[in-house]
Order: sequence, then C-alpha cells, then structure tokens
Amino acid sequence: MELRQITYFLAIAEAEHFGKAALRLRVAQPALSRQIKQLEAELDLELFERLPRGVRLTPAGRTLLAELRTVPSQIDRAVATARAASAGLHGALRLGFIEAAAWQGLVPDAIRAFRAGFAGVELTLAALPTAEQLAALRRGEMDAALIYNPLPAADLTAIALERHPVVLAVPAGSALADRAEVRLSDLVGQPLIGFQRRASPKFFDDIHAGFRAVGYTPRYIAELMAETEILALVSAGAGIALANSSQMWRPPHGVRFIPVADLKVSLQLALVHRKGHVSPVLDHFLGILTAKVGRTVAGTKTHPGSL
Repeated sequence: MELRQITYFLAIAEAEHFGKAALRLRVAQPALSRQIKQLEAELDLELFERLPRGVRLTPAGRTLLAELRTVPSQIDRAVATARAASAGLHGALRLGFIEAAAWQGLVPDAIRAFRAGFAGVELTLAALPTAEQLAALRRGEMDAALIYNPLPAADLTAIALERHPVVLAVPAGSALADRAEVRLSDLVGQPLIGFQRRASPKFFDDIHAGFRAVGYTPRYIAELMAETEILALVSAGAGIALANSSQMWRPPHGVRFIPVADLKVSLQLALVHRKGHVSPVLDHFLGILTAKVGRTVAGTKTHPGSL
C-alpha cells in the first residue's frame, strides 16, 4: 500500500464519489479508479460498493478507513519532527563535564540557556573524570565532553573556551590563611599535597615548569589523582595544595584559597567532540558556549580557539 493510494482511498471514502474525489485531488478520474482497483487487488478486498450515483464503503472498507484516518496526521508529525531534528530543535545531547567547572560561570550558564532555548532536546549530563569522558566519546556514548587541558588527538576536535587560574588551597589555621596573595617562596617548608601526572599531564608539566622558573623544588607528602581527595586532606589540616580556582565556588570546610602571584599557570577549559561528528543540536550548544565567552560561531569548521 502506497501513501498515494491511502490518500486516494481517504478522499473517496469522504466524498463517497469518484468524480468528486478526483476534482478535490486534481487527479483524472480514470487514474483514480485505476489506483483503487489496484489497491483492492493487492489487498484482495472489495473496499467500495459501486452505486448508480457514487460509492459507499463495504464493511472491510469501513474497517480500513478507521485504521487509516490517523495516517496523514502521523506523517505530518513525523515530517515536522524530522525538520525539527535537522534544525537542532529536537533530538538528544549527551554531555560530559568536569565537576569543578559546573559550579559557577560558563558551564552552568550555558546549560541553563540551552534548556530554556531548546526544550525539545533531551539533555543528558554526566560528571566524569577526563579519561572516562574521552573513552565514552570515542565509543560513541557521548556527544561532547567539557574537560581541562585536552591533549592533541587525531580523532578529536577541542574547542578552547576559557582559562581558570591556579590558586593555593590552605587550611583555615595555616599561617598563610589570612594572606591576600602568596609567592612560591612562601611554600618552602610547607607540607605540599600534589596530584599524579597521569591525572592531567599538561597541568602537571605546567606547574613544575613554573616551579623550575623560580628555582623551587616541591616536597610532596602525598600525590593523589582527584582534586576532591587533595582538598579533603587540606581540609583535614594535612598540608597545602595548588587547585583550580573554580573550586572557590564550593570551598570545602576549613579551606582558604589564595592567589599565587608568581605562578602564571591556568587550566584551559575546552569542549571536545569526535572529529566530523557535530549534530545540529551540538552546534546549538557550541553556539551558546562560544557566545558566552565573547565569540560568534557559524559552525565547527570555523570555531576559533580550536586546540
């Protein structure tokens, strides 16, 4: 059964007359009759009872009519949904993010704006470590990842968004806690809590390049993987640590954050997606992000700030 045959059948059933249906459809009556005969032959059913003046539905025709009445509206909805998906107004966006970036500023603002502007899109969010986000991205289980300091990769595109400075986290009882700012020389002799290089190789290398530039050699009492674990030890009074300034928006109990005047290191927040895999929905989200950091973007091929 073809869509054209369904349209013809519905028109004849409503008009109860081949000629009137043909006029309404702007189809020659012989062609219309031929299509209905072909439909009846394909279904092996008699759908219309031919009368001297018009036609009427047979019991089989009435049953078929009841089942097919909603087909045109279903098709209209399907086409409208497809057009909405093509325009990025319908569909799904699976987004991963680093928790520290989501407490204040660009990321939560962009998510709120996207929800408000694209209510027809199902937005799925997952707070995951960088390695897990990238693995999910490569498996096709995630559309984009918001991470810090992405390393170059042949299969991924990274779009630079904004930089978050590094600050010093100290226990509230530390002699440094009331300082407006510190210098790296103030860290000498302090118990320092660090992070393992594999947690963020670029960040680790940038930090230690900054240390070398001022002749400072750190002495770590612990090196951990997660910043939340590091800050937990700072909160417990075990030592001091360098941290992402985004953590200042949800300071752990008993922790103070202080700028480091002579350490010019920051973390680059970026959105990463698989190369060549940008849906209209993702492009809308990218547009919101880049507009909020002061850039206008027409598509990923021209996104400035790509890493």
